[in-house]
Amino acid sequence: MKKIYLIIILLISSKISAQEFNNKIFFENFVECYYSKNLNEPILIYNYPNGILIHELKPLINDSSWYKFAISESKSGWLKIENILILPECNDRQFNNNFEQYKGNWILAKNLKINISDLDVESKSVIKFFENPNLNSNIVYKSDKFLETELIEIIGLWAKVNFVINGVSMSGWLQRKDQCAYPWTSCPFQSE
Repeated sequence: MKKIYLIIILLISSKISAQEFNNKIFFENFVECYYSKNLNEPILIYNYPNGILIHELKPLINDSSWYKFAISESKSGWLKIENILILPECNDRQFNNNFEQYKGNWILAKNLKINISDLDVESKSVIKFFENPNLNSNIVYKSDKFLETELIEIIGLWAKVNFVINGVSMSGWLQRKDQCAYPWTSCPFQSE
């Protein structure tokens, strides 16, 4: 009987730990993006737009890890940091123990990416890019395939992004449910 209680306690605590971990890496109340792994430049963090440089994040040497940002505001090409994580090694890195250490500071939008995943579904299921940050706006593009975009700005939970289609540069607004801050996988965040 003691073994059964022990097993139940272990299962409950592992479930709670898993929920805390998921809550720690997914921030649905913010636009999330990631730093492009194709670049070998440090990420420069400033105290405010065009302000004083306060820190440089070095590029990660592990090819399967990346910096993921939660962004709360944008201003003239600058993004306000809510938090930063290194994924997927969230529990293994000391950096992630204080993921809000740069909260309220700013980074340039340059080199920050948002993806849409390859939907691999019926053609009527597509990701829509809007002319303005609302669902009643004109649709500038629809995609049902993987697409990497560059974050330009945000308004609320909407992200304005640049992307290239057949050599033509385009921009549009993505609603939160279609934004993916993971460079090589499908996105777990989908809310209506």
